[in-house]
Amino acid sequence: MSHLSLRHQMKHSFLLDENVDIHLASVLKNRGHSVSVCPKGITDDRLLSLAKRKKCVLVTNDKDFADPDLHPPVKSAGIIVFRIHPPSAENISEALENLLDTSATIDFAEKTFVISRTGVEIIA
Repeated sequence: MSHLSLRHQMKHSFLLDENVDIHLASVLKNRGHSVSVCPKGITDDRLLSLAKRKKCVLVTNDKDFADPDLHPPVKSAGIIVFRIHPPSAENISEALENLLDTSATIDFAEKTFVISRTGVEIIA
């Protein structure tokens, strides 16, 4: 990707769930995004509420967030759920970078992105 296209890429704020490898923070920061980490022991509902209040895309390994009945995407600033096995930092980082590279102008708001080794499912 050229430096010009990186300059025009939308920047986002991300909130990492405690179950996500902290290495992802570096990956996102190196791409110019802002990143924060959720407090330990926070409930799912409070986590989603915190992400929405801070206007952050929630990044998690918790498959419950992929269920639109439990966590409707419209109540979020965006959710990314990893369903990658094995869930190594390398595999997850690669999948996240692929998502960001593929859609430089991606709008995460009110959508859930379920990322697997075979692709991305978008739930709106």
